[in-house]
Amino acid sequence: MKNSRLIILLSIVMITFIAHAQTKELDLAKANIEELLKDKFKFYDKDGVHPVSVLGSPKNILVLDDRIEFAFKKSTRTFYYTDDFKHALGSNNVILAKTECVSFKNNSGDAGKLAENLTFIQHKLNETLYNSELVLFEPVADKYRALEVKPTISEEQRKYIVQANGFNEQRNYDKAIELYLKATEVDPTAYPAAYSNLALLSAQLEKFNAAIYYMKKYLMLEPDADDARSAKDKIYLWEARLGD
Repeated sequence: MKNSRLIILLSIVMITFIAHAQTKELDLAKANIEELLKDKFKFYDKDGVHPVSVLGSPKNILVLDDRIEFAFKKSTRTFYYTDDFKHALGSNNVILAKTECVSFKNNSGDAGKLAENLTFIQHKLNETLYNSELVLFEPVADKYRALEVKPTISEEQRKYIVQANGFNEQRNYDKAIELYLKATEVDPTAYPAAYSNLALLSAQLEKFNAAIYYMKKYLMLEPDADDARSAKDKIYLWEARLGD
């Protein structure tokens, strides 16, 4: 009995220590982002991948737990860590989401440092969000696995699946993901393969947190599927790519 209590106590201490260490890492990453954006970069609106108008230097930069807020003279812009960004090494740009571009002034490697800190925060935030979603999905998966007769695909859901498959063949992975997600909104369990497809598509876009999340959902629904072993191995591979 005493040994069990000791193990529980040590576990609590270890979890607390890890949480504290991760908080310090996140705080350091946020401080690095604020410092880099304050002095090293210029801000642009962009069209496609090309900056089209200079926003100038922000009057204030607020780096928060889930987003960065930029206050300019005439506007305020917000970048959420869960948004996409691209680090364009050739042009020394960091493209935030789909509408803004940050371009750094010199060739000192600041764009790489900014991308590294953004990637770290995105990974940690996505990990927390996806793990929470998996906990909520667990009773849904349990109920599905207990059914003797599984739900069938409706005509509406089939429409989205066919459309998603079409865009996948055209290598328009973003649109395919959008349509597979619509299919799962119609019914979250009638077509488990949607989650496997979402995982593979997310991996194509190098969104490995999302790929792991969707593949885990697939395995929660179909733990004994013929491709379960392959699905688990893909998760291992994607875990190694986190932070790329």
